[in-house]
Amino acid sequence: MNKTRNTAARLLTFIILLSSIIVLSSAIPAFASPITSYKSMKLLKKEGKTFDLRKESKQILYLYDTLQGACANDGYGYFTLYNRSVEKCKIVKVDLADMDVVKVSKPLPVYHANNLTFNTKKNLIVATCCKVKDKRAVFIDPETLMVKYKKDIKLKASKKIPKSVVRSYKGFTAIAYNEKHDCYVGRLRGNNNVIIFNGNMKPVKYVVLKDKKTWLLNQGMESVGNYIYDVRSFKGSHKYNSVTIHTMSGRYVGKMNFKYGKAPGRELECIFHDGDQFYAGFYYTTSQAHDYKSFRVKRNNYIYKLRRLGE
Repeated sequence: MNKTRNTAARLLTFIILLSSIIVLSSAIPAFASPITSYKSMKLLKKEGKTFDLRKESKQILYLYDTLQGACANDGYGYFTLYNRSVEKCKIVKVDLADMDVVKVSKPLPVYHANNLTFNTKKNLIVATCCKVKDKRAVFIDPETLMVKYKKDIKLKASKKIPKSVVRSYKGFTAIAYNEKHDCYVGRLRGNNNVIIFNGNMKPVKYVVLKDKKTWLLNQGMESVGNYIYDVRSFKGSHKYNSVTIHTMSGRYVGKMNFKYGKAPGRELECIFHDGDQFYAGFYYTTSQAHDYKSFRVKRNNYIYKLRRLGE
Protein backbone atom coordinates (compact mmCIF):
# COMPACT_ATOMS: atom_id res chain seq x y z
CA MET A 1 0.00 0.00 0.00
CA ASN A 2 2.76 2.43 0.97
CA LYS A 3 4.59 1.65 -2.27
CA THR A 4 1.44 2.42 -4.26
CA ARG A 5 0.96 5.70 -2.37
CA ASN A 6 4.58 6.74 -2.93
CA THR A 7 4.27 6.00 -6.64
CA ALA A 8 1.05 8.01 -6.87
CA ALA A 9 2.65 10.91 -4.97
CA ARG A 10 5.68 10.94 -7.28
CA LEU A 11 3.40 10.84 -10.31
CA LEU A 12 1.35 13.78 -8.99
CA THR A 13 4.53 15.76 -8.29
CA PHE A 14 5.76 15.06 -11.82
CA ILE A 15 2.43 16.21 -13.33
CA ILE A 16 2.48 19.43 -11.30
CA LEU A 17 6.11 20.13 -12.29
CA LEU A 18 5.39 19.42 -15.96
CA SER A 19 2.35 21.72 -15.90
CA SER A 20 4.43 24.51 -14.37
CA ILE A 21 7.07 24.17 -17.09
CA ILE A 22 4.40 24.30 -19.80
CA VAL A 23 2.81 27.43 -18.30
CA LEU A 24 6.16 29.21 -17.92
CA SER A 25 7.37 28.29 -21.39
CA SER A 26 4.13 29.48 -22.97
CA ALA A 27 4.56 32.91 -21.38
CA ILE A 28 7.64 33.61 -23.53
CA PRO A 29 7.49 33.01 -27.30
CA ALA A 30 9.74 30.07 -28.12
CA PHE A 31 10.85 31.14 -31.63
CA ALA A 32 12.43 27.73 -32.16
CA SER A 33 13.21 28.79 -35.71
CA PRO A 34 14.03 32.35 -36.80
CA ILE A 35 11.88 34.46 -39.08
CA THR A 36 13.89 34.53 -42.30
CA SER A 37 11.08 35.47 -44.68
CA TYR A 38 7.73 37.17 -44.68
CA LYS A 39 4.64 36.80 -46.84
CA SER A 40 3.68 40.45 -46.93
CA MET A 41 3.68 43.68 -44.98
CA LYS A 42 0.48 45.28 -43.78
CA LEU A 43 0.59 49.06 -43.48
CA LEU A 44 -1.00 49.98 -40.17
CA LYS A 45 -3.94 52.34 -40.30
CA LYS A 46 -6.14 54.27 -37.93
CA GLU A 47 -9.83 54.53 -38.75
CA GLY A 48 -9.14 53.53 -42.34
CA LYS A 49 -6.37 56.09 -42.92
CA THR A 50 -2.63 55.46 -43.03
CA PHE A 51 -1.08 55.90 -39.60
CA ASP A 52 1.73 58.44 -39.74
CA LEU A 53 3.61 58.65 -36.45
CA ARG A 54 4.64 62.30 -36.74
CA LYS A 55 1.21 63.57 -37.70
CA GLU A 56 -0.71 61.44 -35.20
CA SER A 57 1.55 62.58 -32.37
CA LYS A 58 1.10 66.21 -33.52
CA GLN A 59 4.79 66.89 -34.08
CA ILE A 60 5.92 69.72 -36.36
CA LEU A 61 7.96 69.17 -39.51
CA TYR A 62 11.68 69.97 -39.02
CA LEU A 63 11.46 69.45 -35.27
CA TYR A 64 10.66 66.00 -33.86
CA ASP A 65 9.88 64.45 -37.22
CA THR A 66 12.04 61.38 -37.94
CA LEU A 67 11.45 57.84 -36.71
CA GLN A 68 14.46 56.06 -35.22
CA GLY A 69 14.27 53.21 -32.70
CA ALA A 70 11.13 51.40 -31.57
CA CYS A 71 10.07 48.59 -29.23
CA ALA A 72 6.85 47.11 -27.89
CA ASN A 73 5.41 45.26 -24.92
CA ASP A 74 1.98 44.11 -23.79
CA GLY A 75 0.09 45.71 -26.68
CA TYR A 76 1.86 49.08 -26.68
CA GLY A 77 4.46 50.35 -29.11
CA TYR A 78 7.12 52.91 -28.16
CA PHE A 79 8.62 54.99 -30.97
CA THR A 80 11.31 57.66 -31.02
CA LEU A 81 10.99 60.83 -33.10
CA TYR A 82 14.33 62.51 -33.64
CA ASN A 83 15.07 66.26 -33.75
CA ARG A 84 18.30 66.57 -35.71
CA SER A 85 18.71 70.25 -34.73
CA VAL A 86 19.08 69.59 -31.00
CA GLU A 87 19.99 65.89 -31.07
CA LYS A 88 17.19 64.83 -28.77
CA CYS A 89 14.16 62.58 -29.18
CA LYS A 90 10.60 62.28 -28.00
CA ILE A 91 9.06 58.89 -27.32
CA VAL A 92 5.53 58.28 -28.58
CA LYS A 93 3.49 55.56 -26.86
CA VAL A 94 0.88 53.96 -29.14
CA ASP A 95 -1.86 51.42 -28.47
CA LEU A 96 -1.16 48.87 -31.21
CA ALA A 97 -4.75 47.58 -31.16
CA ASP A 98 -6.34 50.80 -32.47
CA MET A 99 -3.23 52.94 -33.14
CA ASP A 100 -4.29 55.60 -30.65
CA VAL A 101 -1.46 57.78 -29.38
CA VAL A 102 -1.49 57.34 -25.60
CA LYS A 103 1.31 59.67 -24.57
CA VAL A 104 4.15 61.77 -25.99
CA SER A 105 7.21 62.36 -23.83
CA LYS A 106 9.08 65.57 -23.29
CA PRO A 107 12.40 65.89 -25.20
CA LEU A 108 14.76 63.24 -23.82
CA PRO A 109 18.60 63.25 -23.70
CA VAL A 110 19.02 60.14 -25.85
CA TYR A 111 20.68 61.84 -28.85
CA HIS A 112 19.99 59.86 -32.02
CA ALA A 113 18.26 56.98 -30.15
CA ASN A 114 19.13 54.63 -32.97
CA ASN A 115 17.44 51.78 -31.12
CA LEU A 116 14.90 51.18 -28.38
CA THR A 117 14.42 47.87 -26.60
CA PHE A 118 12.11 46.71 -23.83
CA ASN A 119 13.46 44.91 -20.77
CA THR A 120 10.43 42.86 -19.71
CA LYS A 121 12.09 41.69 -16.50
CA LYS A 122 12.73 45.23 -15.24
CA ASN A 123 9.73 46.75 -17.08
CA LEU A 124 11.88 49.49 -18.61
CA ILE A 125 12.52 50.95 -22.06
CA VAL A 126 16.23 51.08 -22.88
CA ALA A 127 17.52 53.61 -25.41
CA THR A 128 20.85 53.51 -27.27
CA CYS A 129 22.32 57.03 -27.44
CA CYS A 130 24.39 56.23 -30.56
CA LYS A 131 26.95 58.97 -30.02
CA VAL A 132 30.72 58.48 -30.06
CA LYS A 133 31.44 60.47 -26.90
CA ASP A 134 28.41 59.15 -25.03
CA LYS A 135 28.56 55.44 -24.28
CA ARG A 136 25.46 55.38 -22.10
CA ALA A 137 22.25 53.44 -22.12
CA VAL A 138 19.22 55.41 -20.94
CA PHE A 139 16.49 53.62 -18.96
CA ILE A 140 12.97 55.03 -19.29
CA ASP A 141 9.72 54.37 -17.43
CA PRO A 142 7.08 53.08 -19.93
CA GLU A 143 4.24 54.75 -18.03
CA THR A 144 5.63 58.24 -17.44
CA LEU A 145 8.06 58.18 -20.41
CA MET A 146 10.58 59.89 -18.15
CA VAL A 147 14.23 58.92 -17.65
CA LYS A 148 14.72 56.79 -14.53
CA TYR A 149 18.50 56.48 -14.75
CA LYS A 150 21.48 56.28 -17.11
CA LYS A 151 24.26 53.75 -17.18
CA ASP A 152 27.78 54.13 -18.56
CA ILE A 153 28.67 51.07 -20.63
CA LYS A 154 32.28 50.16 -19.99
CA LEU A 155 34.29 47.36 -21.56
CA LYS A 156 37.12 45.48 -19.89
CA ALA A 157 39.42 43.03 -21.58
CA SER A 158 38.94 39.40 -20.58
CA LYS A 159 39.24 35.89 -21.99
CA LYS A 160 36.06 36.48 -23.98
CA ILE A 161 36.58 40.17 -24.85
CA PRO A 162 39.82 40.91 -26.77
CA LYS A 163 42.02 43.86 -25.83
CA SER A 164 41.83 45.12 -29.42
CA VAL A 165 38.04 45.45 -29.09
CA VAL A 166 38.36 47.42 -25.85
CA ARG A 167 41.03 49.74 -27.33
CA SER A 168 38.87 50.57 -30.36
CA TYR A 169 35.64 50.87 -28.37
CA LYS A 170 33.54 53.83 -29.55
CA GLY A 171 30.14 52.96 -28.14
CA PHE A 172 27.16 51.17 -29.64
CA THR A 173 24.85 51.81 -32.56
CA ALA A 174 22.13 49.52 -31.17
CA ILE A 175 21.32 47.48 -28.08
CA ALA A 176 18.59 44.82 -27.95
CA TYR A 177 17.24 42.98 -24.91
CA ASN A 178 16.70 39.22 -25.21
CA GLU A 179 13.90 38.05 -22.92
CA LYS A 180 14.64 34.33 -23.17
CA HIS A 181 18.25 34.67 -22.04
CA ASP A 182 17.79 37.82 -19.90
CA CYS A 183 20.67 39.49 -21.68
CA TYR A 184 21.46 42.39 -24.01
CA VAL A 185 23.08 42.32 -27.44
CA GLY A 186 25.01 45.48 -28.34
CA ARG A 187 26.30 46.30 -31.85
CA LEU A 188 29.70 48.00 -31.65
CA ARG A 189 30.19 51.28 -33.48
CA GLY A 190 32.70 50.97 -36.31
CA ASN A 191 33.15 47.26 -35.71
CA ASN A 192 29.62 46.00 -36.40
CA ASN A 193 30.11 42.86 -34.31
CA VAL A 194 28.40 42.53 -30.95
CA ILE A 195 28.96 42.35 -27.22
CA ILE A 196 26.67 40.13 -25.16
CA PHE A 197 25.77 41.63 -21.76
CA ASN A 198 23.97 40.05 -18.84
CA GLY A 199 20.65 41.46 -17.62
CA ASN A 200 22.48 44.10 -15.56
CA MET A 201 24.47 45.35 -18.57
CA LYS A 202 27.71 43.68 -17.52
CA PRO A 203 29.79 42.63 -20.58
CA VAL A 204 30.05 38.85 -20.94
CA LYS A 205 31.57 38.09 -24.35
CA TYR A 206 32.43 39.39 -27.81
CA VAL A 207 30.71 37.76 -30.78
CA VAL A 208 31.67 38.10 -34.46
CA LEU A 209 28.68 38.28 -36.81
CA LYS A 210 29.18 36.62 -40.17
CA ASP A 211 28.01 38.11 -43.48
CA LYS A 212 28.14 41.77 -42.47
CA LYS A 213 27.34 44.28 -45.23
CA THR A 214 29.34 47.41 -44.48
CA TRP A 215 27.82 49.33 -47.40
CA LEU A 216 24.49 49.35 -45.61
CA LEU A 217 23.75 51.87 -42.87
CA ASN A 218 23.40 50.63 -39.29
CA GLN A 219 19.87 50.94 -37.99
CA GLY A 220 18.10 49.14 -35.17
CA MET A 221 18.52 45.65 -33.77
CA GLU A 222 16.24 43.00 -32.27
CA SER A 223 17.01 39.78 -30.41
CA VAL A 224 14.37 37.11 -29.86
CA GLY A 225 14.78 33.51 -28.71
CA ASN A 226 18.18 32.29 -29.87
CA TYR A 227 18.56 34.84 -32.66
CA ILE A 228 19.85 38.33 -33.44
CA TYR A 229 18.14 40.50 -36.08
CA ASP A 230 20.54 43.12 -37.45
CA VAL A 231 18.77 45.96 -39.31
CA ARG A 232 20.50 47.84 -42.15
CA SER A 233 19.11 50.41 -44.57
CA PHE A 234 20.14 51.47 -48.05
CA LYS A 235 23.25 53.48 -48.81
CA GLY A 236 24.15 54.95 -52.17
CA SER A 237 22.72 53.09 -55.14
CA HIS A 238 21.46 50.01 -53.29
CA LYS A 239 17.74 49.62 -53.68
CA TYR A 240 16.76 47.61 -50.64
CA ASN A 241 16.91 47.46 -46.88
CA SER A 242 18.12 44.32 -45.18
CA VAL A 243 17.78 42.38 -41.94
CA THR A 244 20.45 39.73 -41.35
CA ILE A 245 19.77 36.95 -38.87
CA HIS A 246 22.43 35.27 -36.72
CA THR A 247 22.44 32.88 -33.80
CA MET A 248 23.55 34.20 -30.42
CA SER A 249 26.97 32.68 -31.15
CA GLY A 250 27.27 34.67 -34.40
CA ARG A 251 26.48 31.97 -36.97
CA TYR A 252 24.78 33.37 -40.06
CA VAL A 253 21.25 32.00 -40.53
CA GLY A 254 19.60 34.07 -43.24
CA LYS A 255 18.53 37.45 -44.50
CA MET A 256 15.34 39.35 -45.26
CA ASN A 257 15.41 42.03 -47.95
CA PHE A 258 12.85 44.82 -48.06
CA LYS A 259 12.32 46.23 -51.55
CA TYR A 260 11.82 49.81 -50.40
CA GLY A 261 15.02 51.74 -50.33
CA LYS A 262 16.18 53.85 -53.27
CA ALA A 263 16.80 57.34 -51.90
CA PRO A 264 14.72 59.32 -51.54
CA GLY A 265 12.43 56.58 -50.36
CA ARG A 266 11.57 54.38 -47.42
CA GLU A 267 14.42 53.82 -45.01
CA LEU A 268 14.01 50.83 -42.71
CA GLU A 269 14.75 52.19 -39.25
CA CYS A 270 13.78 49.31 -36.99
CA ILE A 271 12.08 46.00 -36.50
CA PHE A 272 10.54 45.05 -33.18
CA HIS A 273 8.17 42.50 -31.73
CA ASP A 274 5.33 42.16 -29.26
CA GLY A 275 4.80 38.53 -28.37
CA ASP A 276 5.20 36.58 -31.60
CA GLN A 277 4.17 39.49 -33.85
CA PHE A 278 6.92 41.39 -35.66
CA TYR A 279 6.67 44.99 -36.88
CA ALA A 280 8.83 47.20 -39.10
CA GLY A 281 9.20 50.98 -38.94
CA PHE A 282 10.06 53.03 -42.05
CA TYR A 283 11.04 56.66 -42.47
CA TYR A 284 9.82 58.15 -45.75
CA THR A 285 11.16 61.37 -47.23
CA THR A 286 10.64 63.10 -50.57
CA SER A 287 13.99 64.86 -50.25
CA GLN A 288 17.32 64.01 -48.67
CA ALA A 289 18.24 67.70 -48.48
CA HIS A 290 17.46 69.50 -45.23
CA ASP A 291 15.82 72.40 -47.02
CA TYR A 292 13.76 74.35 -44.51
CA LYS A 293 12.06 76.42 -47.23
CA SER A 294 11.10 73.64 -49.60
CA PHE A 295 7.39 72.86 -49.59
CA ARG A 296 8.16 69.55 -51.30
CA VAL A 297 9.96 68.04 -48.32
CA LYS A 298 7.96 65.43 -46.42
CA ARG A 299 9.05 63.36 -43.48
CA ASN A 300 6.53 60.63 -42.90
CA ASN A 301 6.93 57.63 -40.61
CA TYR A 302 5.02 54.42 -41.33
CA ILE A 303 4.60 51.24 -39.30
CA TYR A 304 4.04 47.84 -40.91
CA LYS A 305 2.96 44.51 -39.48
CA LEU A 306 4.95 41.62 -40.93
CA ARG A 307 2.92 38.64 -42.06
CA ARG A 308 4.93 35.46 -41.98
CA LEU A 309 4.68 32.65 -44.47
CA GLY A 310 1.71 30.44 -43.70
CA GLU A 311 -0.25 33.16 -41.90
